[in-house]
Amino acid sequence: MPAHFVLRLKTAKRLRRSVCLVAGWFGVFTFTTGQHSAAQSCSGATAEVLIRESFGTAEATASLSGRTSYQYVTKACPDNGEYTIASAVDRTCFGSVWHGLPTDHTGNAGGAMLIVNGSDRPGEFFRQTIPGLCGGTTYEFSVWGLNLLQPNNCTDSSLPNLTIEIETAGGRPLRRIDIGSIPETVTPEWRRFSASFTMPETDEPVLVKLINNAAAGGCGNDLALDDLELIRCSACPPEPVYVPDAFTPNHDGHNDRLAIYLAEAVSVDIKILDRWGSLVFASNTLSEQWDGRFGGVDCPPGGYTWMVTYRVADSPTTTSTYVRSGRVMLLR
Repeated sequence: MPAHFVLRLKTAKRLRRSVCLVAGWFGVFTFTTGQHSAAQSCSGATAEVLIRESFGTAEATASLSGRTSYQYVTKACPDNGEYTIASAVDRTCFGSVWHGLPTDHTGNAGGAMLIVNGSDRPGEFFRQTIPGLCGGTTYEFSVWGLNLLQPNNCTDSSLPNLTIEIETAGGRPLRRIDIGSIPETVTPEWRRFSASFTMPETDEPVLVKLINNAAAGGCGNDLALDDLELIRCSACPPEPVYVPDAFTPNHDGHNDRLAIYLAEAVSVDIKILDRWGSLVFASNTLSEQWDGRFGGVDCPPGGYTWMVTYRVADSPTTTSTYVRSGRVMLLR
């Protein structure tokens, strides 16, 4: 993970205003304008910042290879479909129509930001892959953005128009937030955009995509982005299946059987496999526990694979099926 990913919040400063909009069935979309703020709609004692992408420093910038379809350039004023990573924005770009930014949003000495000159074709321009999230837990993704174009500089300017899409790596949609157009402002104004989602029970990574819906190059459709964050809104729930790492079926009355613990389920199917994948134990009830034998003969010490398939009631009429697996050591 790059060095500019940090797991902490910066000190919040005063906000000018905060607005919360309800975006239909897509969920809650918020933006905040102000100087530097770490305010968030996902808060509380258990909220934790898992990822912050601040784009490093001007001395240690790197392209976003594999994370954007735009072309990386090192010049101060990128053209249509190009981006750069820099600690400041030159106000003389394109005949002085851009805002000049002396620092990035983070406010660190030499801190960098993503500077984007929108393509003349709408589409995805940034993505972040996030592995290892907990099922059944709510998360919030946020990003700070700023329209670089000053008002009244073009006869027909184009505003950046953004959408946040969140899905699993397999393509299952989790959240879509249509942010809409980012307005031109007389002075530079950073705005915070966020989208919350609940992680399903899956081991797949999550993809967060930023899409620019504006379809015009030329004058406008230019923006700066900084301080992308992923916040876990609450602690991960306990794992629904617990299996000990080892058991000792030596008939001494202690830990002689492999006990499997499972949260409330409609049904359960348990299988134990040896090192060659052969089935040595099967049961459809938690009360029946493996005693380390197969066909009345003690199984040899070593590692065995357990697999638990269980169904959980989502509602009075629907269920979901989950599979968990792992390894257990048989010791004698």
